[in-house]
Amino acid sequence: MKLAALAKLIKADAYCKLYNVCYEAGGYDLYIGTRTGIYSLAGFPKAQNSDELAALLDISPNSWKDIQFGDECPESERNMDGMSLADTEEGEMECLTDRIVLRANGCDLIPLIEPTRRTVGFVDARQLLPLADEAKKSGYFKYFVRKMSSGARYYVVKDGMIARAVVLPCKLDGITKQNLQSLTTMVLRTQSDADIEDLSELEEEDSEQV
Repeated sequence: MKLAALAKLIKADAYCKLYNVCYEAGGYDLYIGTRTGIYSLAGFPKAQNSDELAALLDISPNSWKDIQFGDECPESERNMDGMSLADTEEGEMECLTDRIVLRANGCDLIPLIEPTRRTVGFVDARQLLPLADEAKKSGYFKYFVRKMSSGARYYVVKDGMIARAVVLPCKLDGITKQNLQSLTTMVLRTQSDADIEDLSELEEEDSEQV
């Protein structure tokens, strides 16, 4: 987990929530939430209060004053504001990712495809920055879609079998959806036979003609 990237999200949202999950067998785990995601703090010092958390995140006292802070003690990691950060959850479905990244409304959107339903959701690439270093080192990062009791979708990010974070999908307005549909139609209509991948292909053609 890259705490600097997480702190940047918190400051941008002006919001932070600390989840303290205690277990009957003893011990507890901490999770930290932004407006659009919850991240595991496993492996980091366990902050006992907001001041210690601000110090852990290296957020100055002046900046921390502008952040809406809350804390909660959920009964388990399966119920944090309606989302589950358990490693496995009945009914979850692995999503496929594509090399395509869309830029809309100033955000880089990563498509997550549900192969069975053939539907797609988008997450803001900034939501994944706290996990970027881990993802580079591990070849086992995967994304799964889960549903809240309300039926709303959310995505869990796993490193192998271990859940590292949950993030909410981005909501696309009607205009953006129409633009995407129009762009897809234009791509399908565009003839690509004359396209080249790089200028060296032109050089090769010129040399053959000579």
